[in-house]
Amino acid sequence: MKQFYVKIFRPYICNIINILSFNNRIRDLADILNRKVENIEDASDSQFSYLISHPGGFLRAFHKRRMNMAESYVRIAQQLDRSNYKERLHALKVMMVLSLHAKTVSMPLNTARVQIEIMKEAVKNLHNPRRQMEMIADFSVASYGREAAIRRFLRELKRVEVPENGKPFKELDLGWDSHVHDNLSEGRKTPSQLILDAFIKGISRLTLAYYDIPDRDIVFEAMKAGKILGIEVSIGIEFSVGLRSRRKHYLYVVPALTYQAFTDYFNDNCRALTPFVDGLEENRKRRRRVITEILENFNKTHRIELNRGYPENGILALKPLRFEYLEKIVPNGQYSRNHLSELLYEQLKGLLKKRVLALKVQHEIFRQLFQKGEVTGWEIERIEESYLKTREKYHNLTPAHLKSDFFSGKNITDYDSAFPSEDHILPDLKAVGGQIVFSRPLEHGLNEAVSSVFYSYSDIDMIELMNMRDSMVRDPSEITRLCRFIDLLNNGTREELKLFLKDWEIKIPDQDIFTSAFETYHDKALIPLAVSASTGWKPQIPGMGFIKDSSIPKKSLKYFSKTHYQLPQSVSSLIAGKGRPFEKPVKIYSLGKRGHFKPNLVGDEQCFESVSPMRLWRYLNPVVKNIIRITLGIIPAYLWIGAEYAVIWFGITFFRNLFVDLIAFSGAKPGVWSLKNVDFDNIAQSLFWTGFSVPVLGSVKNGFDMAWPFAATGLFFEWSKFLFICIANGIYISTHNKIRQFDNRVIRANFFRSILAWPFSAVFAPAGNLLMIPSIVQAKFWSDVIAAIIEGTNKFHQKIILRKRDILEILPLLESETREVRLTAMLDILYIWAKRQRGYTSLLHILKGNKGFLGKITGKIKQKNKDEKKDDPVPEYLPLMIKLFKPQDAQFELSRFILENYTSREEIVLTELLNTYLVSFHQWMEKLIDN
Repeated sequence: MKQFYVKIFRPYICNIINILSFNNRIRDLADILNRKVENIEDASDSQFSYLISHPGGFLRAFHKRRMNMAESYVRIAQQLDRSNYKERLHALKVMMVLSLHAKTVSMPLNTARVQIEIMKEAVKNLHNPRRQMEMIADFSVASYGREAAIRRFLRELKRVEVPENGKPFKELDLGWDSHVHDNLSEGRKTPSQLILDAFIKGISRLTLAYYDIPDRDIVFEAMKAGKILGIEVSIGIEFSVGLRSRRKHYLYVVPALTYQAFTDYFNDNCRALTPFVDGLEENRKRRRRVITEILENFNKTHRIELNRGYPENGILALKPLRFEYLEKIVPNGQYSRNHLSELLYEQLKGLLKKRVLALKVQHEIFRQLFQKGEVTGWEIERIEESYLKTREKYHNLTPAHLKSDFFSGKNITDYDSAFPSEDHILPDLKAVGGQIVFSRPLEHGLNEAVSSVFYSYSDIDMIELMNMRDSMVRDPSEITRLCRFIDLLNNGTREELKLFLKDWEIKIPDQDIFTSAFETYHDKALIPLAVSASTGWKPQIPGMGFIKDSSIPKKSLKYFSKTHYQLPQSVSSLIAGKGRPFEKPVKIYSLGKRGHFKPNLVGDEQCFESVSPMRLWRYLNPVVKNIIRITLGIIPAYLWIGAEYAVIWFGITFFRNLFVDLIAFSGAKPGVWSLKNVDFDNIAQSLFWTGFSVPVLGSVKNGFDMAWPFAATGLFFEWSKFLFICIANGIYISTHNKIRQFDNRVIRANFFRSILAWPFSAVFAPAGNLLMIPSIVQAKFWSDVIAAIIEGTNKFHQKIILRKRDILEILPLLESETREVRLTAMLDILYIWAKRQRGYTSLLHILKGNKGFLGKITGKIKQKNKDEKKDDPVPEYLPLMIKLFKPQDAQFELSRFILENYTSREEIVLTELLNTYLVSFHQWMEKLIDN
């Protein structure tokens, strides 16, 4: 009976929840986002300007920041062709510039990471409207960069907080991963997308593995993306040695951290590296032959079985997989079985959906015929069985399952490596520098791994002690034994090492090799590594990245440790010590999260997602939510002090917040005030909490009156009474600020303003008493007056800082020798001066040396480079700007530039900007220089 009611009423409940959630603005943004994503098909038919306006500049007149970020992410993730790398890198640069310019100066890096991941999730949830709108709503909250909100998002997204000290990731020593793959080898993600994911996770160092170097440009995108995001990117070339089915794998890490250094390295060592490069090319050819054989075998066997019951040339039959199909999705010919499974997945997914729909029609028709007695029960059962079986197969279809079913196993063709053994290639590589990593050492057992380490001791520098892709399918005891072997080889005695090998029945090499290897690694340790070898194809395996517990802020370590895999303690200690004993206890966590492929949907499913009460409240329509808050807040105020003073009490709070927002955004000019600049959500929360402060302060006041031992009159009584009321008010405000997870400095400021209201309340108490205003209302009034001054100053200060940040980033571009950069910067400066809030004031402060009363209030902008002195003067830009913006010359050059590079809508806005403000801006600057 319960299931019956759930089935009947659940759709209605879900619809009501969705109706009550979000507002029209969020719904419109979701619609715009979906249209943008659908319209981005390839680089040739899309308008994506390579001229980047500053996020604080005229770009704001045309595009919403979140939409630009979404468009950039789509281009990074979906433009898969190798030839589109310039487009991806440009999109990556745009996304980073946009994400780093949220409304925050305290947590710009973490805010950028949060916003990028939220927008990434919004793009991924195109077919889940509710989830997508939740992400868009969260993005709006994150854009303010409030520390409490950003830390909450980091917890929800299971991401680590990174230090905000102005340094790039590569200097922060955070996470790392010494072996990952992008889609130029066997990975799923483009190089830009992979490096962006590393930025989101908080990774400082990354090694990308490739199977071949057909040309030097193959690494350009990855290294350029690393430079944009401040991540150290190195390149490893993965290769195998030995015969088929017994091949061992190694990674040659090239000693170069920039694209130019990488190119120079190969050019300088061209002759010495020729055998290696030729061997890689031969392996690529052999891999191609193997893949071709696998495809042919699939077409002759498995494809026939998959098509059983369907006409070979019909629309519901799987067509032969062709090698040219694979070449379209795999750049540079670095084919793998992962790519085969992805190719089959894309072909079979669409085909199975067609079969499901066809069988559904057949099932429904036969069901109706069965009810009329025109077909038998046996027939309807067979059809229903076929329909449900096919639907389930489509529902659960994944590339991983296809690889397991069709492209794995002992019977699958393999190839012999072009390098017969380690002796044929490792010494040559070591002779020209770089480092050699023993990859997946346990793939043929510990005995083989030990043998390779001993016999190639002079060449192997590092070993993958923890390879997540390989280790997840291994007995943990194997990893423990490998860890013990490396520890003894680096740090133990000869007798201990021999006893270990004997106990595990591992062949001990001859005495000379054993002694040489032992002494070599005692002198220079065999360095153990933790790597993910992530490809992005298997979400059930934790993805990219590792981090030490010492790199995780203590306040977030507790929740982080509960949501991420911890490596075995013996492994962590050995890796942290780089093969040597590590004295301090250390824990290493995987930054990757385990996930699962989302089920494939036919499109006719009734998807009613469960929404918890907390989730319902979080995304409730803001108007409804604020009405509830205000109603709940006014009830205790009304019951304690009556309707008249409750209205006064709430009015004080409302108008204090209202005027603070208006003045902070638009200044003391009522003519330019706009309700769009008012944070009504913050006002509603203030009203909610202030309502409950009435009985709290009333109780304190009554308690004080009862406890007062003297006559309840006189100055001493009034000052003492208001002291207690103001302290109670400060404690109450601090408490609910703590509940709302405000920053500690905000909590301290609110407590301070409550205490600061004490002398004002006491001094003006006679007037308040004469008007018969309750004491707690008087204290409330002065507390909010002080709060208005403090909050208004802080918000004004914040606006000035943000605007100065934008201007100081744009001004140096006016000196650029590149015409496009210089002219774009000129339009940005003009737009900020004319249109942006506090743009006029901020530019005035900068050009005049931050003098005057407002300059003293706002202070100086913190330098990004801490090596610079805080009082370094700003370069003299005023003469340059007067010269550049001279109307007679600037109007011609800027108008031509606008007409050459922007769309018709943008042309109108920008030319109107010149028409209205260019002359007055130039005159304004001339007056400045005269003064």
